[in-house]
Parts: sequence; structure tokens; C-alpha cells
Amino acid sequence: MTLRSVLIAINVVAILVILGVLGFRVLRVRHRPDEKPAQNVTPFHDDDVLETTHLENVLMWALIVSAIIAVALPLYWLREPSRQEALAAGYHDSAVERGHVLYSNKAMKTYDSTQSLLCADCHGTDASGGSAPFVITSDMQPDKDAKPVQATWKAPALNDILLRFTPDQVIQIITYGRPGTPMPAWGVAGGGPKNEQSVTDLVAYLASIQISPAKARARVADDLSKAVANAEAWVKTATDNLAAAEEALTQAQGALDQATTTAERRSARADVAAAEADVEAQKRAVENTQAYLDEVSAANDGGEVGQGRLLFEQQCARCHTSGWNTFDPTKPEIPLPGPQGGGAFGPNLTGGATLAQFPGNPASDPKTKGFLDQISWVADGVEANKPYGVRGISSGRMPHFGKLLTEDQIRAIVMFERSL
Repeated sequence: MTLRSVLIAINVVAILVILGVLGFRVLRVRHRPDEKPAQNVTPFHDDDVLETTHLENVLMWALIVSAIIAVALPLYWLREPSRQEALAAGYHDSAVERGHVLYSNKAMKTYDSTQSLLCADCHGTDASGGSAPFVITSDMQPDKDAKPVQATWKAPALNDILLRFTPDQVIQIITYGRPGTPMPAWGVAGGGPKNEQSVTDLVAYLASIQISPAKARARVADDLSKAVANAEAWVKTATDNLAAAEEALTQAQGALDQATTTAERRSARADVAAAEADVEAQKRAVENTQAYLDEVSAANDGGEVGQGRLLFEQQCARCHTSGWNTFDPTKPEIPLPGPQGGGAFGPNLTGGATLAQFPGNPASDPKTKGFLDQISWVADGVEANKPYGVRGISSGRMPHFGKLLTEDQIRAIVMFERSL
């Protein structure tokens, strides 16, 4: 039984007693009891009793009450810090529980159809990352007359988000969302349905499931080691898709040869045309996947700058490369991303933009002030509206990677960015 439940029980009993006394008084008045004389005219103790027995009783009760106060106040004072800590911990635990419900999807026991926001649908039930459906509209494609394309958006892991962002930054992201991405605005201030309490509850839950920096760095290293293998898997998938498309074309051509009626030939020719178009598309996919494999292999063998490119793709391209979040070269209908570092949600880093912000000559010299400032910018970031680099003013949206990446990995990323 907690202190809170004891206090509630005491208050309930006190209310019942008060109601009982009031009820008794009301009923007694309605029964018209015998009228009693006023207390100021009622005979009281004589002087001998008043100054001895009665006075002693009053003094005894005064001593008892004083003793109770003298003992209770220090005990209350001694317990007060731990009580405050327990209350804060209890409040935090309640916030975590509410945030867990908000985060949950139908696959989780904590799911509540009236409260859950289904965050786990995109970011995974364990918050290790996932995907979200996304439509690439015509204005997002090189050909503005192209039809919208259904794609899969790579949703980031959230069980390391507080290694990359401060709690205030995470609150800002949840409140206002990410324009141009599947991440909507959830806070009322951003046009969403949830108040500040709900947003902070979500952040409290995310804080409770954060992995350690060591585990996060191990995951980065594992992803880095799998870069070539993942690219090879894409080539295999594209090659298999091409083989299947060619088989479908052969079958369509066979059906055309066997067609006898005009309607059958018309339908068969349409099938052949569609199969031929698919074969051409799958050939492009094979070319795209092979080109990407060549790039990744070259980067993997390209020393510090090459490692920086791979790390940039895994950690930075999400914001700084247009179309990277939907990049899937096995699907020819999905447009290829823009040049690495060409800008998207984050600014353009190519064409000398990086060196203009963090100047240093030569650009690859890690001892120049610009290089060191850029390392600090990537590792620690800068609060919103604070200056950085040359005439840069932070928007507060840039993550910091000092707890997620090693010093060597951050230097490699900076080296790559300065080569763009």
C-alpha cells in the first residue's frame, strides 16, 4: 500500500465522518430535542477543580500535542527529500507508460485504439527503425510530367535518437514533423492533435528505451561492414527480376504465336509490349544496382574519404541528399537520388558550399580552423539561433554525432564533405 492510497483512505473516512455528524445534527434538530441552556450560563467547575484537575488535564493534552508536533515535524522534514524524489520518479514512470501507449501499434500489448499514434508502424516495435509508405509526386521527380510513384521511405531508428538530438530538439520534431517526409506534425502548435503533455510523454518513453553509446556505435560499425554485401544483394535481386521479366516476355511471345483470333492477337501483342517494357526497365535496374555496387566497393577501398562517403550515406544523406530515403535501385520506377550532399531537408554541401562555411586551405588539412570547426559542428552541433562557421546561424535541427560516432568516423565524414 502506497502513501497516496493511505491518504486517500484517510480522506474518505474523514468525509464519511463529517457527513455522519451533519446527518446526525440534522436529524436531531428535526426530532426537536429538549432545549439546553446556553454554555455561558451553564454551571462549570468550581475553583478547586478548575485550578487543579481540569488545569492538569488541559496541560497534559497540551504536552501530548506538543510532543507529537515536536516528533512529527522533524520526521516529516527528514522524509521530505525522498518523498519529492519518489513523487518525481512516479510522475516520470507515469509519463513513460503514457508515452508507451502513444507509441504503440496493433502488434504491441500496450496498444490502445483510442490513444495510440502507431509510431511503431514506421519506426519498429523496438524503435530500431523501419519503413513507411510514401508517394513520390511529379514535382519531386526530374520529369515533372511523370506519374506519382509509390515508394518505401526508410524511417530512422528512435532508440538512439537522444544520442543525436537533445530532448528539446526531439520535442520540436514531434511537434512540427518533417516537411516533405511521412513524418507528420503531432503537436497542436504544428497543426497536429496532441498537446504538449502528450509530446513530452512520447519523449519520456523514447528516453527510457535508448541504447548505450557503445551499442549504437557497434550498430554503426555493423552497418558499415555490410555496405558492400547489401549492394551485392541489390544486384542479385535486380538480376533475378530481369530473369523473371525475360521469362515472362518469352511466355508472352509464345502466347502471341499461338493466338488465332483477332482479339487474342490484340491482347497478346499488348502483353508482349508490356513484357518488353518491363524487360527494359529491369535492365536499367541491373545497371543501376551494378553502378551502386561499384561506387560502394570503390568507397570501401578508398581510404578515409571512401569511409566518409559510406558513413555519410548512412548518417547524413537522409537530410542532405534528395531522394535518398526512397532509394531502391532494384525498382526502376523509383527515381534515382540526386548527387550526394546536394541538399534536401538539409542544405546543399556541394560546389564549395562546405568550404565557404568552414574555410581552410588545403581543404583536407585537419589542422585548419575550418576543419576543426566543422568537426565540432558535426560532433556537438549548435543550439538554435547560435552562430557557427562563417555567418552560419543554426536552425536547431542539425543532429550531433559525438555520442554516436567515433572521432575517426566524424573526421572521415568531414573529409568527404570537404571533397564534394
